[in-house]
Amino acid sequence: MQLPGGILVNATLRRDFTFREFTGGLELMLNRQASPELNHVERVTQVLCNALASIGGQQVSEELVSGLSVGDRQFLMRQLAVHMDDRPVWLTAVCHHCAEKFDVSFLQSELPVKPAGKGYPSRDVIVSLGKVTVSVPTGNDQLAVSGITDNQKALRTLIARLVKIKGRRPGLKPENLTAKDIEKIESASEAMSPEIATEVLAVCPHCEAQNRLTATPYSCFEKSPDTLFSEVHAIAMHYHWREQDILDLPRARRQKYLQLIDRSRGMAAHSHVKQEDHNGRFF
Repeated sequence: MQLPGGILVNATLRRDFTFREFTGGLELMLNRQASPELNHVERVTQVLCNALASIGGQQVSEELVSGLSVGDRQFLMRQLAVHMDDRPVWLTAVCHHCAEKFDVSFLQSELPVKPAGKGYPSRDVIVSLGKVTVSVPTGNDQLAVSGITDNQKALRTLIARLVKIKGRRPGLKPENLTAKDIEKIESASEAMSPEIATEVLAVCPHCEAQNRLTATPYSCFEKSPDTLFSEVHAIAMHYHWREQDILDLPRARRQKYLQLIDRSRGMAAHSHVKQEDHNGRFF
């Protein structure tokens, strides 16, 4: 699996990445970072910094993760969710046509991805002020506009940040852009940007109308730590291991131990029943 966009390393586009081994400790850390104290963009950056081992052969840093294209950041968040658990995601929807409720499931690993377009991550565009270089939006750009509540102002500020003139960034003041400039810059940036599917089409079983449902790439933020705590508790009760030792286990090994615990409990119960005599007494 590779990034749909990638990063430039010594003028070469690199798309490879690796996740760290997914342990209970990392799972708990990700949950703690998904807090209201950080805004959405900051949460994504912090989570990816802790979950990734490398990007393009480079050591992961906040600067590197913040500089990833928005499409790559969304893709990595979805891949992290798949890395954690690729079981079907179930959604309950209300049909927009008949207002009946229905359930639908999908696998996040099977949702389509649009790779970066020609010129990625930047290309030249002619606007009213002359030739400019337009880039795809990054996490840094998202963060810069995250506190702007006026949508039009946020759009103009973002578009201005995507433009370079003579090596300066931002190269333009938002107020200097015409509506046609914004349209050209936005179109060029969208054509280059990698994208992931954030919607799924579902047919209502009651009236057969098609519905568009949101498929968020940020489902990691919706995970509750309760299941992890229950698993740690079960292993600690059975093996008497320290909490940190259990959290250090890779997720797959933790699940294997839980299966063995369930199996041993089942075998013990079966053995117990076999010793019962016909009067319901135990030998």
